[in-house]
Amino acid sequence: MMRTVTKLGIFMIAALRLCAPAAAADRLTLTSSNPTALEMDQMVARDRGFFARENIDLDVTYMTPDLVIKALLAGTVDLARSGTHFGVIAAARGGELKIVGGSNYGYPYQVISQPQFKSLADLKGQKIAGATLASITTTIFKDVMARQGVPPTAYTLLFVGGSPERFQAVSSGQVAASLAEAPPFNFRSIDAGRKVLLNYSDEIKNLQYTAYFASNKSLAQNRPLLTRFMRAMGQAMR
Repeated sequence: MMRTVTKLGIFMIAALRLCAPAAAADRLTLTSSNPTALEMDQMVARDRGFFARENIDLDVTYMTPDLVIKALLAGTVDLARSGTHFGVIAAARGGELKIVGGSNYGYPYQVISQPQFKSLADLKGQKIAGATLASITTTIFKDVMARQGVPPTAYTLLFVGGSPERFQAVSSGQVAASLAEAPPFNFRSIDAGRKVLLNYSDEIKNLQYTAYFASNKSLAQNRPLLTRFMRAMGQAMR
């Protein structure tokens, strides 16, 4: 009889454990620039269950590249995925933030133009879509053009936002070219017959292009959670 009661008790305890609600995942807020294929690491971490394994509920807010680090420093998010140069510039100006992990290495962007343009020199007098004045894509483009004898006064840069906005600007005919289109937008432009005038990877060989940043305050408050996040990202990148 005692053995039967014991077995029944064990069964009831196991049943209660199975029926008990699962602990809520820890919410982590992240800001990033417009979604592209360069966010493959996050996609893999979510789809393969690496975030779930670390009990993380990742809430991503997308915004234009120049606002990502600003949102982090304003305290509206826990973490930011940004072009490394944006975070470094902010830190050099006194911003209290740290790199907590790397994302994309290398620079898979291209300058893509309407079909009638055959070289960068052909862009004289034309309107060109860019991200922001501070973007590394803008800096490299202006440097390459200057080395080819084309000064900044010979063309007009329109800063329209991230890859989706730049793709739309060139697709609609608003501009002659787009400074930098990331996958999959560059592939879509090439499929549409537009021309690649510059591979950024030919100009800059070694670059930690994007990184994950946390403010000093977020690090102090969320270090264990951020550690779990980067552990999930490390699994995804493998």
